This record gives sequence, C-alpha cells and structure tokens, in this order.
Amino acid sequence: MEQLVVEICAGTSCYLLGSQDLIDALETLPPDKRSKIDLRGITCLKACGHGPNVRIKGVVLSNMTPDRLLQAIEDNL
Repeated sequence: MEQLVVEICAGTSCYLLGSQDLIDALETLPPDKRSKIDLRGITCLKACGHGPNVRIKGVVLSNMTPDRLLQAIEDNL
C-alpha cells in the first residue's frame, strides 16, 4: 500500500505559526486513515512568510490550518 507523504515544515517560522497544531491534528485521525499517511518533518519549504507550510504530492500549501490540512489529506487519499 502506497502511503500519502505529508511533509510539515518544522522550521522556526512555521513552528511559531502553528506547525505543531498541524501535527496534533493528524494524531486525531482514525487509525485506518492515519496508517495511510507517511508524516515527515522537514526544516524549510522556502515559504517562511506564509507558514505554516505543508507539502503534499510535491505541492506546497501555505497558511495551513488544521482543518485545511485534514481536508487536503481527505482530498488526496
């Protein structure tokens, strides 16, 4: 089974803008969905002024919120 790679920036700017909230949101997913996600922390997506940033399928998503992240994952699973 191929997992969906979700990369969350954990650089200083994104961390201060809420990247931990995004990680926490992923932990609320039911185990069957969570098992389909390969969560990776990265240091920078070069969009620090628009964080927190996430990359899914090579696309950088800026100004991410927990709700938008969960919707993006749902759309890509």
